Amino acid sequence: MDYQRGTETILLVEDEELLRHVVIDMLGQLGYRVLGATNGKEALALAEKYSGKIDVLVTDVLLPELPGPQLAHSLLASRPNLRVIFVSGGTDVDDTLADKGPLLYKPFTIKMLTAKLREVLQA
Repeated sequence: MDYQRGTETILLVEDEELLRHVVIDMLGQLGYRVLGATNGKEALALAEKYSGKIDVLVTDVLLPELPGPQLAHSLLASRPNLRVIFVSGGTDVDDTLADKGPLLYKPFTIKMLTAKLREVLQA
């Protein structure tokens, strides 16, 4: 398979545990460093503790405690070079997300995710 590899650090925020673990494992095998969080508040705490560069935030739009768009806004305040990819399983997503980052709809393949990662990282 022709998956796009990388070495960047990704903060993945996904409340579906199985999906989070599968994506972390697959991206790890492709060379990415992946930090995983189950919700927005956990992601903020993880980002505060992590001293290295976080290249991309991949976050579900609808999350318990702190929605993805608010999480992205908070992280961009302290990490202005952060790239963002929103993920959603629904079709009723607010179109105003487009100025913060592209939207990837579930279900997605790892090939679709890695292509989107390369796209935002090269922008």
